[in-house]
Amino acid sequence: MYNKNNIFPKLLSSSLLKYPKEKSIVNGKIINIFKEHIYVDIDAKSEGKIPINEFYNSNPFLGQKIKVYLDKLENKNGYIQVSKNKVAKELAWNNFENCILKNSILTGFIIGKVNKGGFAVLINGIFAFLPGSQLDIRPIDNISNLINTKQLFKILKIDRNQGNIVVSRRIVLEEKRKESKDKLLSFMKEGMLFYGTVKNITNYGAFIDLGDIDGLLHITDISWDKITHPSEKIFLGQKLKVIVTKYSCKDRRVSLGLKQLNINPWKGLEKKYLTGSIHCGKVISISDYGVFVELSSFVEGLVYLNEINWNIKNIHPTRLININDNVNVKILDIDINKHRISLSMKQCYPNPWSRFITKYPVGTSIKVVIKKIVPFGLFVNILNDYKNSNLDLLVPAFEIDSNDNPIHSLKTFKVGDEIFCIVISTNLSKERITLSIKQCKERQYKLLMYKLISSKFVTCKVLKIINQEGIYVELLGGIKGIIKKTDISQHLQYQNLNNFIVGDKINARVISFDKTRKLLYLSIKILEIKEEKKAMKQYGTHNSFFCLGDILSDVIKNTKLKM
Repeated sequence: MYNKNNIFPKLLSSSLLKYPKEKSIVNGKIINIFKEHIYVDIDAKSEGKIPINEFYNSNPFLGQKIKVYLDKLENKNGYIQVSKNKVAKELAWNNFENCILKNSILTGFIIGKVNKGGFAVLINGIFAFLPGSQLDIRPIDNISNLINTKQLFKILKIDRNQGNIVVSRRIVLEEKRKESKDKLLSFMKEGMLFYGTVKNITNYGAFIDLGDIDGLLHITDISWDKITHPSEKIFLGQKLKVIVTKYSCKDRRVSLGLKQLNINPWKGLEKKYLTGSIHCGKVISISDYGVFVELSSFVEGLVYLNEINWNIKNIHPTRLININDNVNVKILDIDINKHRISLSMKQCYPNPWSRFITKYPVGTSIKVVIKKIVPFGLFVNILNDYKNSNLDLLVPAFEIDSNDNPIHSLKTFKVGDEIFCIVISTNLSKERITLSIKQCKERQYKLLMYKLISSKFVTCKVLKIINQEGIYVELLGGIKGIIKKTDISQHLQYQNLNNFIVGDKINARVISFDKTRKLLYLSIKILEIKEEKKAMKQYGTHNSFFCLGDILSDVIKNTKLKM
């Protein structure tokens, strides 16, 4: 049985499916034209009304089929709200969304600057925003030549609800540059010549714009002579002819050379500058570690700090030499491939250290003057016929005095003091000579002791009378000694300590030495016996009944010297 209730919902559903939807583009037909509006039939319950000014660039006519944008199926006046202008915008937005999905390129015009730090761009009737950072690969000071000219862009971001579009011109340029770069690198080889522009200058070199790729011109490849900064030879924007010196396919880096376009001035120099030969040059620069000397045009060598002067160490080169000074230098080593020459100024003259070691071998005593006092010792200069040489000789603190603390020993000296030392070690390769005051004193002491011990008699001064023991005396060089009471005389009546007073000078003979106490033992008695024998031989006889002491009483008294 036929049921009307079953078919009605189907007819309604089918009708709704064909009904135009809001916010979409629909087909329409002009059915009425009035002075201010045009009515369009879109197969809806009523007609749509479009302002006549939206047809400013066309001549509408009845029955004309057009596309319109359906905003609302019913506005507050009961009409369908449609627009002809919004069709172009809607199509443009659809195109934008499709382009961003496909990463496509769009054509547009830069209209001018905006307050947001960028530019306004017109694309298909829609305004987009171009940030300043997305204008070009490099900063542009003047963009007047880009205004209102056709340019290519890519969409970075789109917001249809807010009506915002952000585009980039830089991405298009970078992609184009990459394609050109890949094409250029595909046949890049070492030795190829290019013309480029100095794009940027750094401390280590300059970047050269070759068109589709940048290459590095290192500071060492700018000129054959030494420079401290690339700006000494090149400037920004300069056009240069360069050669590819190295190309890395893996890193996609190009190294360029400028000096390689000229003849290498180092070629064949090993025949001119033989090792050991002496040449004259000019000082062109000074650094903390040495002096650069120009031997000929574009050829220079380095005199290291320790090769400037034989005598002066640890002083900045600027205190020893000036720029533009003419100096003699000796070739120590030359490396043509690395363009390096090692020079020496001091080796052009005799080695004073060698002369010193020859003249004053280990064990030689010398007189020196203190030049400097440091915590670890004394720096001294020799005062003999070699005084014009400022060789710094070292007396270590522990070589000053064996009986004193080294720190205390240093305090007993001042700069300018003249002292005697002995050479205890030499090292020609390290230019080091070590002296000793302590060992010099010990040697002098031994020599003096030998002289005193081997003397027939010595003169000494009474320092102290020691009761029941003897006399404490001082000899030449401050050496101390003792004359025991029993060594004063062989006769008991003359062994009287009261016969001596402090300050008396007497003659005696050394009979022994106490190494531990460093004390001499002396005897007047030995000299007395010797004098008695001499007197007996001269004045006595075998039959004499006189006491020898009586005969020599006056002689014995003479052993005590008058002050």
